[in-house]
Amino acid sequence: MNKRYDIVLLDADETVYDFKLAEKTAVSETLRKFGVEPTDDTVSLYSDINLSCWKALERGELSRDDLKPYRFKKLFETIGAEPCDFNEVNSAYEHRLSQCSFLLDGALEFVKKLHKFCKIYLATNGLTIPQTGRFDRAAIKPYVDGIYISEQIGVSKPDKGYFDYIFNDLGVTDKSRVIMVGDSLTSDMLGGRNAGIDTCLYLGSSEPTGSELCDHEIREYDEFFDILLYD
Repeated sequence: MNKRYDIVLLDADETVYDFKLAEKTAVSETLRKFGVEPTDDTVSLYSDINLSCWKALERGELSRDDLKPYRFKKLFETIGAEPCDFNEVNSAYEHRLSQCSFLLDGALEFVKKLHKFCKIYLATNGLTIPQTGRFDRAAIKPYVDGIYISEQIGVSKPDKGYFDYIFNDLGVTDKSRVIMVGDSLTSDMLGGRNAGIDTCLYLGSSEPTGSELCDHEIREYDEFFDILLYD
């Protein structure tokens, strides 16, 4: 069998990590620590606020340093909770999140099999403390060749500079041998397009998009091997 790619840039959250479960766990424990009851509605509200903050970061409208406390400040204001040191709240959340290395069903088997054919690098817009801690604890770590975290690089997906950093670090000379696999159109797929590499959207339970940003769309992990390998 021949292969089309030598390097797979693999998004982390909701591509291989179960971020929804990790976020719910970490947010719930953090809110309790600061005197807020973590109801389902409150946790869901935080998730919506957090997602909107990350989208703003992708668009260059919010800095990473501002994002960290702002998401909790916005949450506490919205639910009418007592104000506090939101940098401290964020630090507690990041610490707890760093311990939540839950994987999506089938992710470990996928990464183990994929590593037989390609170099794998996690390419994530996450923050250094949570992503480093989760990676160190994750069952996929032995099968991943490295991790690129936007906070460490100083540039986030979908900015071309994020990918240029990776290419330079890995000594990539032929970008046709690299593919970006992830669950986000706005960071992973657009980022891959900006960088001039192939893209594959991992749908999970979502519906196909038909987006021009995607060279491929897959619902199941095993479908990727039909893209990667050929006679």
